[in-house]
Amino acid sequence: MNRKHLLPILLCAYGAAGSCLAADAGGDQGVYIGAFGGVGASIATNLQQKGAVHINQFFSLPIHANGSTASSTRVSLGGAHLGYQWDRWNLGQSQWGLKPAVELEGVYIGKHSPTGEMPVRPHALGMQYVTIPMTAGVLLANAVFTFQTPYSDKIFPYIGAGAGVAFTSIKGSDSANPSEPGINHFNSDPDASGSAFAMQLKAGFKAEVHKNLYLFTEYRYLSIDSTSYTFGFTDYPGVHLPTDDWRVKLGRQKYNLFVAGLQYRF
Repeated sequence: MNRKHLLPILLCAYGAAGSCLAADAGGDQGVYIGAFGGVGASIATNLQQKGAVHINQFFSLPIHANGSTASSTRVSLGGAHLGYQWDRWNLGQSQWGLKPAVELEGVYIGKHSPTGEMPVRPHALGMQYVTIPMTAGVLLANAVFTFQTPYSDKIFPYIGAGAGVAFTSIKGSDSANPSEPGINHFNSDPDASGSAFAMQLKAGFKAEVHKNLYLFTEYRYLSIDSTSYTFGFTDYPGVHLPTDDWRVKLGRQKYNLFVAGLQYRF
């Protein structure tokens, strides 16, 4: 299934479910806003660097380094959302209920530095270590379903899914090889940016702490599709042979995130 169709399918499923569930005219529907923060970790992914070293005006040596980032890189995040929640749907004759909602959400993932350890082809050039200090802003449209249970009228579990776009920014990247100490192969331009499709799944609990004010905590799995970047050529006249600009491809980024925040319903 094409991931770009994920959210429309979720929303269509919501509409179809409405015909199967009885709505409770409890007057609970309306707009809400929320703000949150949290921590987490990025999961290891593939990293590649391609380019060429110009031996002379007639001959260039192609360079291809391919490897993986570290297994876990710590991240912090913050964000806010604006949503609309509908009245409770009664689940048959049981005491269980379901409240559907849609959200527009913005998430900022703070600076973290995936580092790839990448064998180089030709193999005689050894190992390349590429560090890409990056931040990401993610804009998502979410479908959220909150459960009302017979066990509490103050604490509510929920699940959600969303899709959107991520904007990544890299500042001060570094490509180092132990055989060439002191050389950053991206030194002429170590900055780049990109964008990619993003999706997330989330599950958590929210608790009413005051009239219309809720505290929530949740787990999120966030995925950002593969991104490609172009960094500057290696510029050390008299020290290093000239090169092409360097092309770097970062594989699909996956994050395990733990979030807490406040939500207010108008």
